Amino acid sequence: MLNFKKSIANLIIFALFFSISGLTAKASFPDVESNNPNYQAIMYLNEKGIIQGYPDGTFKPDKLVNRAEALKIIILPLYQNLQDPESNPFPDVDPSAWFAKYVQKAKDIGVVSGDGVTGDFEGGRSVNLAEFLKMLLLSYNINLDNYKNPSEVIFNDIQDLTSWFVPYIYYATTTNIIHSDNSNNIYPGNALTRGEIAEMTYRLIVNIQGGETQLYLSMAEAEMIKILQYLNDANIDSATSSASKSLEYTEHALSLSPDKSIVKAANKIAQAFNRLVTAYKNVLDKDYTSAEDNASQAWTLANDAANTDGSVTNLAESIKNIAHEMADSARASQEQ
Repeated sequence: MLNFKKSIANLIIFALFFSISGLTAKASFPDVESNNPNYQAIMYLNEKGIIQGYPDGTFKPDKLVNRAEALKIIILPLYQNLQDPESNPFPDVDPSAWFAKYVQKAKDIGVVSGDGVTGDFEGGRSVNLAEFLKMLLLSYNINLDNYKNPSEVIFNDIQDLTSWFVPYIYYATTTNIIHSDNSNNIYPGNALTRGEIAEMTYRLIVNIQGGETQLYLSMAEAEMIKILQYLNDANIDSATSSASKSLEYTEHALSLSPDKSIVKAANKIAQAFNRLVTAYKNVLDKDYTSAEDNASQAWTLANDAANTDGSVTNLAESIKNIAHEMADSARASQEQ
């Protein structure tokens, strides 16, 4: 049976695959090369003045971010002409501190509150994934009603669905802002780097600027990443469900924006994934003729997608490689 771990890693590197927003990046940093997985996000946010480099010209993408820095990145593009507060927003935030105005605004709109014991903001402490997503999504006024009471445990390291951060994590994974690792862990308590924060902020902005069409495309991407994870675990039922969802989401996007080449390409990619899952199931059923046929159709659909919109070429090549390997394996099994 095929091992999909490398393909999963490639898929995650290639995301964000489907972007209709036309966001571009022109700036550069000597320590952020074009093969950096957060390259596009860092460059775009820097160009828009949302996140800056250091005086020496570097960006330091692997440097951890504290809560004060994270809040500035979130609040800065949303609210202009903020004034320093007249008094302490929190006991440990001096009104003259460089970040005080961002903390005050975040407090005013209900994004942050003080520590339950001390009342402190703790701006110097490294921000973790759960905290950052809460601040980010609340600041952008994202509707989380559909994510407050999930019925299904999705991640190995989040078993308690009553945890305060679950709605933020579930929304972010559903819309392809974040994704689990190959072991299906999300690590909500992990401290975040500058590159990671740039990526999450950028992905949310892409979704917002692209509207409902982009949101459906991002949801489809999230399901596509799950497909290979499920296949790697030989969980064919879940893979089939994710493949069906990804196709449904791209069809919704296509109904909203039928003339956009990226949406057409996304739909073909979703069809290709469905064929891959079917081929995998054929292999399990030892129906090698059907497996070869479905894998070949997956290859053709992925190739058509790349010809429809060049921005999905890397993703399409990854699918074509899997399909080619699967077809070869099925052909060899027939000959035995």
